[in-house]
Amino acid sequence: MSDAVSLHRVCLRSVPVGEPLAALIPCDALLDARLQALAGLDRWLRGARRGAQIFGPTAYQARRLHLLLAILDLRQRGGGTSHMVAQRLVYPRLSIGQGASWKSSPERRRTQRLIREAEALAAGGYRALLAGRAGRQK
Repeated sequence: MSDAVSLHRVCLRSVPVGEPLAALIPCDALLDARLQALAGLDRWLRGARRGAQIFGPTAYQARRLHLLLAILDLRQRGGGTSHMVAQRLVYPRLSIGQGASWKSSPERRRTQRLIREAEALAAGGYRALLAGRAGRQK
């Protein structure tokens, strides 16, 4: 079943028409996400036009993820220095220094943190996003 926001996968086993439904939910690391999804399904079954968007990132999180993916793309295309990442993506309107001024700048440290975060996301951190735990990391 689907509404405008979510796809609900439901398995019905010998449920007579008109009888209340029961849900079997594993108590694992995804319990909170599963309960939110069940609540959304229940609202939808009761006639709500659409369920609440549970797993979507906030506008800030979406911009940050977009930046992290752009950093990964740039580094894979060979524009991998932190200075180039800062110039093109992180601080495109700022004149980035070079040499000693760049090495001691807070812009360099922030850019390096973003690069490490992007690489951690690519190395498996994306799984937390898919599991609905965005924003609860570090």
